[in-house]
Amino acid sequence: MQHILSHLWHFLNWKALVEIIILWAVIYRIFLFLKGTKAIYLLRGIIFLVMALWVFQTLGLPVLTKLLTYFFAFFLVLIVIIFQPELREGLIRIGRRHIFYIEPKREDMERALREIVSAVGTFSRKKRGALIAIRREIGMQSVIESGVRLDARLSSELLQNIFYPSAPLHDGGVIVEGTNILSAACLFPLSENTGLEKTLGMRHRAGIGLSEHSDAVVIIVSEENGVVSLAINGQLSRDLSANDLFTILKGQLTS
Repeated sequence: MQHILSHLWHFLNWKALVEIIILWAVIYRIFLFLKGTKAIYLLRGIIFLVMALWVFQTLGLPVLTKLLTYFFAFFLVLIVIIFQPELREGLIRIGRRHIFYIEPKREDMERALREIVSAVGTFSRKKRGALIAIRREIGMQSVIESGVRLDARLSSELLQNIFYPSAPLHDGGVIVEGTNILSAACLFPLSENTGLEKTLGMRHRAGIGLSEHSDAVVIIVSEENGVVSLAINGQLSRDLSANDLFTILKGQLTS
C-alpha cells in the first residue's frame, strides 16, 4: 500500500510540474504579446484588481468583495470590446503559426539583415524613398492586411523591385518577419507626437508611428536626400551609415 501511495504521489508531482510549466509559458507569451503597448498597463491594472480581491476575501470584507467582483466582471467585458482587434490578431497568429514554430537561425537572420542593408544602401545612393518595418513580437495584422500579401523570401533584389519608382507596390511600407517579406504597399499609422521636427515628411512620421504602436524596427530612407533613419519605440535615429544600420539591427533582432 505504501508503495502504491508513493507512486501516486510522484505522479501527482509530475502533473503539477507540467501544469506550472504550461502556466508560466502562457503568461510569458502574453507578456511578450503586450510588451511595448499600452495594453501592458491594462494588464498591470488587472493584476492589481485580482490582488485587491484576494485581500478583501482574506480579510473577510463581504461588501467590498462583492462590489469588486461585479466591477471586475464588467471590466473584463469592457476589455474584450476595446481590445477586440488585438485579441482577434492573437488568435490569428496562434492559428497560423505551427505549434512547434522555430525562430530563424541566427546566421539566417543575419543574412536577411545584410540583404536589407544592401537594398537600403542602394536606395540611399539613388535617393529612392523606402519604408521597411521588421516585425518582432507585437502583432500588427491590420497593417499587414492594408497592403498586398506576398509571403516571399527576403532578398535585396526583391526589395529594390518593390521600391522602384514606377513599380505598383512602391507606395507605402514593407513588412518583414524573420527571413520573409510578409506584405508590401502597407499603410502605416502616422505618429501623433506633436514634438517631432516640422521638417519630417509623411514617410518618417509613418515609420515613427508604427514604432509607437508596436515593437517593430522601422527603416526609413528619405527620397529628398537619401538619408537613412531608424525608428524604434517612437525614437528616430538619423543619418545612419550601412555599418551603423547593420550593427543596430543585429543588436535589436539577433540578441
